[in-house]
Amino acid sequence: MSEDSTFHILAECDNGYIGVCECCDEYNFVYKNILLIFSQEELTRFCAWLLQHRFHESTYLPLAHGRTRVFTSPLSNLFIAFREDELDEVDELFLQAKLVLEARDLLQQQSINKIK
Repeated sequence: MSEDSTFHILAECDNGYIGVCECCDEYNFVYKNILLIFSQEELTRFCAWLLQHRFHESTYLPLAHGRTRVFTSPLSNLFIAFREDELDEVDELFLQAKLVLEARDLLQQQSINKIK
């Protein structure tokens, strides 16, 4: 993301947001101290993966401060840990972002159809 970019927040909550940089088409997933940058498809896959596995026994690992869901990353020493209420918030962020993206796609399709 460049300094003079056009950045739009698609969804937000007290602890984070999902946004898009229009100039480079990068999607930011920001939650507490996590910043992950994706393409739109990667963002969708990441959020869907988190939410599909949130109750899976392989992600259950009680840690200090109430975090009970731990997700592995491709790096052997990097894990992402959440409390259940944090995953509820991520779920809400993702749902809001999906609605905005679907609306944007519909409007773009309507604009293309009007030009034709």
